[in-house]
Amino acid sequence: MFTKVAALAVLATQVFAAPIELEGRASCPKIHIFAARETTASPGYGSTQTFVNEIISAYPGARPTQTQHHAPQSLTFASGTTSEAIVYPACGGQSSCGGDSYAQSVQAGVKAVTAAVSSYASKCPSTELVYIGHSQGAQIGDDALCGGGDYGDGISSTAATIAQYNFKAIIWTGDPRFVPGETFHVGSATHGGFAARPSAITCGKYQYDIQSYCDATDPYCSNGNNPATHNGYQQEYGAAALKFVKTKL
Repeated sequence: MFTKVAALAVLATQVFAAPIELEGRASCPKIHIFAARETTASPGYGSTQTFVNEIISAYPGARPTQTQHHAPQSLTFASGTTSEAIVYPACGGQSSCGGDSYAQSVQAGVKAVTAAVSSYASKCPSTELVYIGHSQGAQIGDDALCGGGDYGDGISSTAATIAQYNFKAIIWTGDPRFVPGETFHVGSATHGGFAARPSAITCGKYQYDIQSYCDATDPYCSNGNNPATHNGYQQEYGAAALKFVKTKL
């Protein structure tokens, strides 16, 4: 009797294991958006929320509902598109964000991007990925996708830690890693950012899937003196960014 019961238990395990795995894969959305906020923005999407909303609204029936995955930063949408905010300090030494220095925050951010993307991609390898980052949020995405080292912020590794995954569109605004002459640059800037990427690092196969918005008067991605420029990309380039993303998905 014991042998028969044990055999039935093994058979049950074999029968139900595959459907459970298939169910997990079947629940993967067509599109998943990673978004990273700017320095000192409250946990969540920060200024990237505008871009996230525009992409979501481009697909009919996209109604956000709160989920328990990384709540409250993760949203699931009825359209089959999902999004999540990268959980990292987004700090520059201010007490309001925990006191981490800018370099500490960038280092933590790159690790957070790498962990979030690799974890998600291992579960849903065919899902089309989108990355949206503003300011420091763009910098950590740039470091992770393009590599090249970020020596001023304490990153000596030149590895591109998420370049192997299924990214289809990347939007960076006010990226401190901006370098003049990028094939994917949009805007009037002709001077690099304060953490400019080495000019030899071209972001490989993704250079035609990126749009990096930077204007000359931005004091962070370029050498301007108007912070309003840095905070205005969502309004100025939102429609253009959405049009670009839609050509890639």
